[in-house]
Amino acid sequence: MVAYQEKIIENTERIAALIAETDAEHSSFDDWYLRRMEAEEEIVRRKAENTRLLSEKLFPVLDRLYEADQDTIDGLLAFADRLMDWNTNLDNGIYVVIHDALLSLARHDRDRDRIIMELYKLGMGHYYLNRALQGMDKRVAARFFFRNEMLFTEAGSYLKFFAEIESEETKGYIIRSLANIAICAVDRKKRVAVTSRILKIIRDPYYRELAPGLPWDRFLRASNQQMSANRSMLSKGGLSPSELSEILEACLAVFEPEKDQENPNIRWLWPYYEMEYSCGFADLATTCSRLEKLIRLQPYDRYDMSGLYGNVQLPVYYGELLRTNPSLLEDPEKRQFLSEAYEKMLKTILSCPTENQDVFFRYEITLVISGYHETAGTRSFREVSGILMKRMFPREYVEGRITGELMRSIAARILASEPDFFDDIPFVKAIQNPDAKEERILQYAADCGLYHDFGLLKMNLARTMSTRNLFDEEDQIMRVHTRSGQEDLLKNPSTEKFADIAFGHHAWYNGQGGYPEDYIRTRSPYRMMTDIAAVAVFLQEGGFTDLEEALAEIYAEEGRRFSPMVTRYLGDEKLKKELSEILFGSREAFFREVYDSYTL
Repeated sequence: MVAYQEKIIENTERIAALIAETDAEHSSFDDWYLRRMEAEEEIVRRKAENTRLLSEKLFPVLDRLYEADQDTIDGLLAFADRLMDWNTNLDNGIYVVIHDALLSLARHDRDRDRIIMELYKLGMGHYYLNRALQGMDKRVAARFFFRNEMLFTEAGSYLKFFAEIESEETKGYIIRSLANIAICAVDRKKRVAVTSRILKIIRDPYYRELAPGLPWDRFLRASNQQMSANRSMLSKGGLSPSELSEILEACLAVFEPEKDQENPNIRWLWPYYEMEYSCGFADLATTCSRLEKLIRLQPYDRYDMSGLYGNVQLPVYYGELLRTNPSLLEDPEKRQFLSEAYEKMLKTILSCPTENQDVFFRYEITLVISGYHETAGTRSFREVSGILMKRMFPREYVEGRITGELMRSIAARILASEPDFFDDIPFVKAIQNPDAKEERILQYAADCGLYHDFGLLKMNLARTMSTRNLFDEEDQIMRVHTRSGQEDLLKNPSTEKFADIAFGHHAWYNGQGGYPEDYIRTRSPYRMMTDIAAVAVFLQEGGFTDLEEALAEIYAEEGRRFSPMVTRYLGDEKLKKELSEILFGSREAFFREVYDSYTL
C-alpha cells in the first residue's frame, strides 16, 4: 500500500475508536465531556482529510485504472482487504468501490479468472453493505439484494467451464458464489432450490476430482447450515416431499451432533430444538422448557459469539415464541421468565467490553431493535430503546434530543396561537384539560425528535458517515431508514405513535419530492407533527452556522418542501432566539444524560 491508503486506514481506525470510546466510569462529567468534544473535533478533521484523500488520490487512480501497473493493483487489493476484514469492517463502501473498478478492468482485459474472483469479492462487499437492511420488509430490501444476487449468479455461471479452468482458487470462487446466491434470494422457495443445487454439486465426485484441493467438507457443512436456516418453512406447508426431506436432512447433519455433547454449542443446539418443534417432534411446552434452560445456562458476562447468541438472540426468540402463541402470554410464569431474560439481555449488552463489540455484537443489537416484544411484566420498548440509544448510539441520541427540543419550541409557539392545531392526533383528542394537553403535546414533540431517525440505528452507518461522505449506493440504502424506523416503532404500543414521524420526516409537504415516495401526508393523523419534524430535521442536519441563513432556505421552499402552517411562525423573535440557542448553544445537558447512563 502507499502513503494515502495508510493514512485513510489510520483515520478510519481512529474515528472508529473515538466513536466506540465510552469509558465514563472513572471520569468526572467535566473531564468526560471535554474528551467527547475534543473527539468530535478530531472526527471532523479526520473526516475532512479522508474526503480529500479519496477525491485527490483514490478516485483518480480508479479513473485511470487501465493505465495502472501491477504494483498499483496489488496495493488496491491490499487496501481493500484492510478495510473489510469480515469482523470490524472498517469501510465496506470503499471496498465495494475498489472491487467494482477492478471488475471493470478484468472485463476489459478479458481475464476470466480475475472476473470470477472480482464478481465474488464484489458480491461479498454488497452482501455486507446490504446487512444494513437486516430485519426489513423483504419487498423493500429486494431491489438491493437483486444486484447482489446477480453478481453471484454470474460468477456461478462459470461452472460450465469448471473442467478447463486451471486455478483451484478460481474454482473455489465459483462454488462459493453458487452457494451465496441463496443468501441474497428473498424468496424462501428459491433459497431452498439454490441450496439444493449446490449440495448436489458439492457431493458430486466429478467436481471433487477436478479440484481435490478445495475444502469440500467445509463447503458441505456450510451448505447444510445454509439449508437448515430454512427450517421455519417446515411448519408452514407448501414444501414438496423432496424439499421437506432436504431441509430435514440438513438440520440433522448440522444439529444432531450437538445434541449429546457435554458442552453443546447452543448456536446449533437451539435450532435443532426449533426444527423438532416445527416438525411436530416436540410440543410447545417442551420447546419452551428447552429454550428457558439454554438461556439460564449462559452467564450474562460471556461475550463471545456463543454467549451473545444465548444472552441476546435467544431471549428475542423467546419473546417471539410468546408473541406468536398468545396462550403462553396468559401464563404469569412465562411472562416473568421473559422479563428476567430481557433484563439479563440488557445487562449483557450494557456490560459488553468495547473490544467485544464487533460486527456480530452489532447484529445482535439489530435483533433487539426489530424483535423486542413488550408485554405485561416487561419493560416497555420505549424504555428499552431509550437505554440502548443512550448507551449504544450516543451520538444519534444527542442529535435526536436536539431535534426534539427544536420541535418542542416550534410546537409551543404554534400552540400559543392555535390550541387545536394537533387535535387530529388520536391521543390528543381525548385530553380535556388545556394545561395537561399542552404538556402532553410538547413532550410528544420532544420524543418525536428523539425517535425520528430510529431507523438509522439498525443500519450502523453512523461510523461511515463520520468517516467520509456516503457513496450513491450507501445513500440509497440510508434513505430506507424512514421505512425501517416506521416498521420497528409500530411493533410495540409504547412507540407506535412515533412511527409516522419516523416515516415521513424527509418527505416534502406537497408530495413532489423527498422520500419515501409512498408517504401520503393527508392520510396521516400525525401530519402536523411530521411537518414540524421536517423543519427541525432540516435545521439540525443542514450544518448551518447562522439561523437566518437556514430560515431563508426554509422560506424559499414554503408550500413545496415545508408546510406554510409551520413556517409562518418561524419569524417570531422569541422562537428564533430559542431555536438559535438549541442549534448553536452548548449541548452539555444532552451529553450529561448519556454520561449519567454510564455511571448510574
